[in-house]
Amino acid sequence: MHHRRYMVAILSATFVIAGCGDDGPSSSSINISAPTVQTPASGEGVSSQQPTLTVGNAQGASNLTYRFEVASDSGFAAIVVIGSDISAGSSGSTSWQVSQPLDLGGKFYWRARASVAGTTGPFSSVADFTIAAGFASQTPVNQTYIFDPLTNGSSVGEVGGGVFNDLGWMATDAKSYIRYEVPTIISGFVEFQVSGLMRLNPAPTPLKRNLLIMWDPTAGSYTQNPFRVHIAKFDERLVRRWHMRFRWLSQGQERNIGINLFDWNPDQTYTFRLEWGAFPEENSQRARVLLDGREIMVRNYDPIYRPNVHWIELGMAPREESLEQATYSNVTIGQR
Repeated sequence: MHHRRYMVAILSATFVIAGCGDDGPSSSSINISAPTVQTPASGEGVSSQQPTLTVGNAQGASNLTYRFEVASDSGFAAIVVIGSDISAGSSGSTSWQVSQPLDLGGKFYWRARASVAGTTGPFSSVADFTIAAGFASQTPVNQTYIFDPLTNGSSVGEVGGGVFNDLGWMATDAKSYIRYEVPTIISGFVEFQVSGLMRLNPAPTPLKRNLLIMWDPTAGSYTQNPFRVHIAKFDERLVRRWHMRFRWLSQGQERNIGINLFDWNPDQTYTFRLEWGAFPEENSQRARVLLDGREIMVRNYDPIYRPNVHWIELGMAPREESLEQATYSNVTIGQR
């Protein structure tokens, strides 16, 4: 009797082992590769707040499912949204549409990996994309971040020098400035009114005076900054080519344009408007300056304007080139 029970046990154990082998290879023998990032590629601007992310399929097993992760930082410590258990596509790639709206103008990082039967492969490389605000709709989405009248004796920005009067804030020397720190605006505008402009600058040196600048203080000095924008007024006694210059640098790509415009009336109030970013109707990115509603300077550009820290300043304190006697009012900064 004891001998027969021993044989049954052996047969049972043999049956179980054979049964496991019939299920195919164990999960430890599966070697899944990383998917490959396809779209959006790193640095790309996308036209939707819920973009579709696509990877080339991973290799190593069939019936794979995918996990997509979107984060606001490259280390994925702040994951914004996850797509899990996404079935593999049949045409060599797998796509997933982000399941919730992402912030306009925001920069995001994404990656994906595949898994099957308890085995998970490595993540793809990390790619970043930006929700280009100007492309989000055929109708521009206007959002005002700052309105600063300056005629009430104060400013919502950081004030460095100058004086307030009934007309607004006046720069009193080449170091005067008002600084606004705003969110990174990929498609935006700055509008302001200014009086006190004269045919000649109050002093012949420095060579130019700046009405407005934009830059990223975390990306180096102003003169070396890859994000560097200014609207400058020259003194006609010293400059023969242009009397006003618009300089636009986005990710180091420089665009300059100027205009001969010097017959200013110091008692007149002029309205300047700087616009930049995507113009969907023209399928392009451009930056332009308008004076009293008329476009006076415009340049197209390619790299997205996306400073890490976005400073917009009246005057130019970094190089002491503010325009003395210029009086500013009704500053509006927003997203187009």
